[in-house]
Amino acid sequence: MTTDKYPKYYSCQVGSAVIAGIAKGAGMIEPNMATMLVYLMTDAEWPKAALRPMLRRVVDRTFNCMSIDTDTSTSDTVVLMANGLAGKVKLAQFEKGLLQVCEYLTKEIARSGEGATKLITVDVKGAKTATQAKRVAKSVVNSPLVKTAVYGCDPNWGRVIMAVGKTFDPSIEPAKVTIRFGDTNVFWGCDLTEGYIKENAYYTT
Repeated sequence: MTTDKYPKYYSCQVGSAVIAGIAKGAGMIEPNMATMLVYLMTDAEWPKAALRPMLRRVVDRTFNCMSIDTDTSTSDTVVLMANGLAGKVKLAQFEKGLLQVCEYLTKEIARSGEGATKLITVDVKGAKTATQAKRVAKSVVNSPLVKTAVYGCDPNWGRVIMAVGKTFDPSIEPAKVTIRFGDTNVFWGCDLTEGYIKENAYYTT
C-alpha cells in the first residue's frame, strides 16, 4: 500500500476450489490500468491456455472499466496463479467466480481513490456497440465537472449530457438520450476532492 486507505482483498468458493484476490491502487488509475497491482490465486486446476483468455475477458469487464483521475503509468499488473490442488471445477462457474472477485476489488480501488468520498458507477444501455458504451461511460466518469458535481451531491444532469456529447460520436442521437441517477455497476470511478489535490501536490514533500 502507498496511498491506499485500507487493504483490499476478497475470496469466493467455486465448487471444491477457492478464488482469492488482493489489490493495491489509489491514484494514477484510468482504464487500461495504471499504478495498480492485483494478485489472484486459486487452487482450481486449469491449464494456462484456458485461464489466460478468461482473465483477459474478466479484466476487460472490471479493472479496465475503472478510472480514478484519467492518468496512467507503466506499472499495472494483474496476475492469476493456479496450483491445481483442488482439482477441476466447471469453467463457466469458475469464470463467474473470478468476475465476482475482480468486480469487488475494482469497486474497492475506485471507492478508496486518493481523496475520494464517493463511489461513482456509470451504466450505459442502448448503445450500438460495447465499444461505444465503454467510450461514453469513460467520458462521463472521467469528467472533472461530473466528479465535482457528485462530490457536491448535485445531480447536475447537464454535466452528464456534456460528457456524452464530448465523445463526438455522430451516431449518438441527442433526442434519444436519457439520463438516470441510480444504482448501476458497469463503469467505476470516484469523485474529485480537495483531498486528491493535497495528496498529489505534496506527494514527495
